[in-house]
Amino acid sequence: MIDLHCHILPGLDDGAKTLDHAIEMGRNAWEDGITKIVATPHVFRENISQTDFVSIRQKKEDLKKALEENNIPIELVAGAEVHISHNLIDEIRKNRQDLVINRGSYVVVEFPQVHVFFSVKDLFFDLMNEGIIPIIAHPERNSVFMEKPSLLYELIRMGALVQSNSGSFVGRYGREVEEIAFRFLQYQFTHFIGSDGHGVHSIPPILSEAVRIISPVIGEKNAHMLVQDNPQAVIDNQELPYLPDPVDPHASQKSFRVKIPKIFKRSD
Repeated sequence: MIDLHCHILPGLDDGAKTLDHAIEMGRNAWEDGITKIVATPHVFRENISQTDFVSIRQKKEDLKKALEENNIPIELVAGAEVHISHNLIDEIRKNRQDLVINRGSYVVVEFPQVHVFFSVKDLFFDLMNEGIIPIIAHPERNSVFMEKPSLLYELIRMGALVQSNSGSFVGRYGREVEEIAFRFLQYQFTHFIGSDGHGVHSIPPILSEAVRIISPVIGEKNAHMLVQDNPQAVIDNQELPYLPDPVDPHASQKSFRVKIPKIFKRSD
């Protein structure tokens, strides 16, 4: 599997604190069946952001060496989690190679948890004119997208992609986020599942549990597409092999019911 979103680089944000911590995250990921991790430190996000791109590149090389020395054969891929801002286009033009995944055309973007900019469609249009394909990180945790899935639908129709967190499907962020994650999955909004890993225990770089949970909903083959074929296409800067047509939430709102597999429902 490939983890498209992980805060494994040590000492840069609210993810791994030390090199030893990052090594343990790598070991957990490898034991879970993950062979590649896209390192996505926060960029342009208030006081936990990192904009020293020379330091980011060095941290990646240091961790790569440490993983090799500890016999953890995980491939690290360069990326970032870019906080949405009004001057994002200027930053992309100045620092493109340090913001996109593996020097390609895809970039992971993050919205504030309770806000989506009014001009987001214009911003995404401008990004795509720059040859950038935005991957929206964990929209199931954003209160605006939760209340207005039609906005997310419109962005996807424009060409944006969606990455949901593995923890969202196992209740790590609460029941409401879990239900929204499944709703987006069944609307065919979801193109990737990433761990958004921040540590060894609290938010670990684990994908297999989410894959098992969603397989009865969208099929085992499609579930694996979200953690294998699609993220590999991003790394290779290719079109996604699995790109289902999104369902218009307005058209299905009256009859739609969230379907969480019974065997995975919790008692709380």
